[in-house]
Amino acid sequence: MYLFVYGSLLSFNSRGYMLKGSKLIGEAVLEDFGLYEVDWYPGIVPRRGSKVRGELYEVSEELLREIDEYEGILYERRKVKVSLEGGKMVEAWTYVYLGEVEEERYIPFDLLPWREKRSF
Repeated sequence: MYLFVYGSLLSFNSRGYMLKGSKLIGEAVLEDFGLYEVDWYPGIVPRRGSKVRGELYEVSEELLREIDEYEGILYERRKVKVSLEGGKMVEAWTYVYLGEVEEERYIPFDLLPWREKRSF
């Protein structure tokens, strides 16, 4: 199964180590979602016409359960379709933020991928 990541789980961010040992498929784009800075970390919510750039991994069910625990109650794991370079569409899991977002904290597609500003 596949997992689309866009924030702290990106390979170059603080929690990227959680995906060590998983196969990186490549960069991917998720449409009709927007990326927001919700604290020191980002979250995505449905947003028609917006796009989010991230990474696609092949992961195990066991790892998904671990990430479910890491993401906690602020996020819900959902099935989405992402596009790979060349236009191929793939069904993947991702984590959607469940809280309210402030429009002024929207991160435009041209500023992606999101990079942490702090190191924890």
